[in-house]
Amino acid sequence: MNKYQRTIEKEMEIKGIGLHSGKNVNLKLIPAEANTGIIFIRNGVSIPAYVDYANGFDFSTSLYKDGQWVKTIEHLMAALFFLDIDNLFIEIDNEEVPILDGSAKVFMEKIKEVGIREFKEEKLFAVLTKEIKTTYEDRFIVGKPSPYFKATYHANYNNSIIGNKKATYIHKDALTSEIPDARTYCFLEEVDFLRRKGLAQGGSLKNAVVIHEDNVINPEGFRFKDEPVKHKVLDLIGDLYLIGHSLVGDFYSFKGGHKLNAAFVKDLILQEAIDIVPASELHKETLKA
Repeated sequence: MNKYQRTIEKEMEIKGIGLHSGKNVNLKLIPAEANTGIIFIRNGVSIPAYVDYANGFDFSTSLYKDGQWVKTIEHLMAALFFLDIDNLFIEIDNEEVPILDGSAKVFMEKIKEVGIREFKEEKLFAVLTKEIKTTYEDRFIVGKPSPYFKATYHANYNNSIIGNKKATYIHKDALTSEIPDARTYCFLEEVDFLRRKGLAQGGSLKNAVVIHEDNVINPEGFRFKDEPVKHKVLDLIGDLYLIGHSLVGDFYSFKGGHKLNAAFVKDLILQEAIDIVPASELHKETLKA
């Protein structure tokens, strides 16, 4: 993990369509000074990327403030986490972050193209100090103290392609991990239902993996083994970053989704399960990770 706070080197734009809205959208990513945090701006309203503003979880995570929505933020948030970016203004001209290829990969590539600037100010970490568990029906997320960040997702589908499988991300393996490249997915039999609800209007084989029974419809198939489970790890990481700082701890999600992820982040705060710690006070092994 990086010792110092970071932003991007210069202003940049990203264009695309919203996965659920199907609407064209332009993002403008603007460098922000140290200790600013990550802030979305829509129609003049500044919406911090913080769990207090998480207010909508229909197959994505949305932020809401003063009449303004910013939806499907999780892939971009995960990309910023993977790149150790703490400070950024994100101007958006429509309601939903573009889906791009359905993963965090393109966001990361475009940010790397403009470069990343490092400040002299120390990075702050949200360090898990005790075990904590959030449960909803048969689903749960548990966090345990750890010297480094680790996130595991355990899927349990009645489907041979996904089935009962786990995938894990450890921050020290960021350069070799497949998690950032894992695309969002859906089942073909869900598509009509989603579209009747006004969702998945912009979905296609270009930005999602579509599964029918025990087959992948996309001609190219999966990018790698267990891509759907790895995408669930990506979603979990993007949602966890709504704590406002890079987390240090071991997080395990069993069948979790966006709503449970947000509830867990709120529990971290309500149950005083984290300490905000500057990099200089972390164990050396944490930064090596």
